[in-house]
Amino acid sequence: MKALELDRISYTYPGGTKALDSVSFSVEEGDSVAILGSNGAGKSTLLDLLLGWNKGKGITLFGKDLADYGRKELGRNLALVPQSEHYNFSFTLLEYTLFGRSPYLSQMGTPTEKDAEIAVQALKDVGLESYQDRPITSLSGGEHQLLLLARSIAQQSRILLLDEPTSALDPANRMRVISILKDLSQKGKTLLFTTHDANLAYELATHVAMLKKGHLLCYGTKEETVTSEMLTTLYETPLYVGSIEGRTLIY
Repeated sequence: MKALELDRISYTYPGGTKALDSVSFSVEEGDSVAILGSNGAGKSTLLDLLLGWNKGKGITLFGKDLADYGRKELGRNLALVPQSEHYNFSFTLLEYTLFGRSPYLSQMGTPTEKDAEIAVQALKDVGLESYQDRPITSLSGGEHQLLLLARSIAQQSRILLLDEPTSALDPANRMRVISILKDLSQKGKTLLFTTHDANLAYELATHVAMLKKGHLLCYGTKEETVTSEMLTTLYETPLYVGSIEGRTLIY
């Protein structure tokens, strides 16, 4: 089943800057898709359109026009893991993770015991269960990124959107996040993530969409798209795809 269909998506910001120009591709349910491109390629704009933060036409989510989704229904189908988030209050990790259950609560409703169990399991999935009563202000940068991921896991959406999921992480936390995302993918979660890191795209994605200056350069399996020729065209600098000890490496 197609999870997402994008049909000639375009977007121009106020002032006339065109961020996306007639971008089309589709994502099958269970795929892991990397939106690969340099800074300013239109990657974050595409996520904003999928989330409904910017309005656009031509996006279909599980066979239904994106514009026809209500807020809670959309939250049960799409969850976002942002690069960072500003905290207005000093919630505990458990309280913060419970925000992921919002699409399932009635208006003015409070989380149930089942919601709490789901949130605790999400913290356990990212290795933060022993910190659940700590204030979020006590977290390191890497722990903060894991908490954002836990909140989205607790949301139990059908698609997980991630904006540069490893860009600010040290090597240990980078590998932890990749391991968590691989596990989610293997369990059937549909992933769509932006990155400028071709190595991450090849390691985590099944498919890659390459964006260059708002245009779709190519879309296909990672084996079809992540080639020396395509990467050099995308980044306008020589890049090579090789193998070290049986592992594909872009350098």
